[in-house]
Amino acid sequence: MGRGLYIGRFQPFHNGHYMVIKDILKNEDEVIVCVAASQLSYTISNPFSSGERIEMILRSLKELRNRVIVLSSPNMESNSLWVDNIIDTFPSFEKVYTNNNLVRLLWEKRGYKTSEVKFYQKDELNGTSIRKRISMNQKWDNLVPPETNKYIQEINGENRIREILKIEEKLREGIF
Repeated sequence: MGRGLYIGRFQPFHNGHYMVIKDILKNEDEVIVCVAASQLSYTISNPFSSGERIEMILRSLKELRNRVIVLSSPNMESNSLWVDNIIDTFPSFEKVYTNNNLVRLLWEKRGYKTSEVKFYQKDELNGTSIRKRISMNQKWDNLVPPETNKYIQEINGENRIREILKIEEKLREGIF
């Protein structure tokens, strides 16, 4: 056993992410959860800031906190520089958990072991679907851990998503 790296945008952190982290911890002593695209926020695809996503994760994983490290990493124009940045700034790890083929190739090229993660209810438990449900005033709160739901309520995240959607629609129509 050792330490693994799990990378995602977590927009928002949902029950699928939670289950994947629990699965990883069956094989690892610890997991580093990397909040990717940390520089992106206040867009329909990335409505939450890096700090907000970290807060969602920490609150939702409170019973696992002694085995989870949560860090963030910005996207970079060069994929190899992105990998270098994580290697240089994160604690060491032995394996990268991902279903993204590009991410897998980048890490394997550097000599890291990779492993796919199990998807849980992929059609419902994905950020795009959850953000869409929120924007359309549909039920979504059962798709995220209770702590994430509570935090999104605290920061008025539902309204933010709806307002960002309105702004982006106006931009597409050329109104702004």
